[in-house]
Amino acid sequence: MRKTKRSMAYSAAATLLLALGGTAVTATPASADSAGHIGFSNKGWFLVKTCYKWQGSTTPDSCDDNKAIGTDWGVDIPADATGVRLTVLVHGQAIGDLEAPQITDLKSNHCYEFSGYTWGPSITEKSC
Repeated sequence: MRKTKRSMAYSAAATLLLALGGTAVTATPASADSAGHIGFSNKGWFLVKTCYKWQGSTTPDSCDDNKAIGTDWGVDIPADATGVRLTVLVHGQAIGDLEAPQITDLKSNHCYEFSGYTWGPSITEKSC
């Protein structure tokens, strides 16, 4: 009886390992449809909205809104994108949009940090 139980347990374990192994082999990597990444950290005393308008890509345009102090976020650059128009808005800022970085190399990662206050926000490039 013990031999039968042990044999069944080994069979179940082998089946599970084969199933998991098959999943790992057939899974496509997450980076397959992205060329790079754009990341942000908000260290400023304001809410931030970032919008991405992809040029030459089938990926829909998108925005990340209401990112508060202490928040990190980002977006993967679509592999088929030929350009991106990035806009940055600091909520409550009377003078309008913050000057967004000009990203020309879509094949690498870009990271930025927001700092300051609503009346004097700034954005600086940082290492990823």
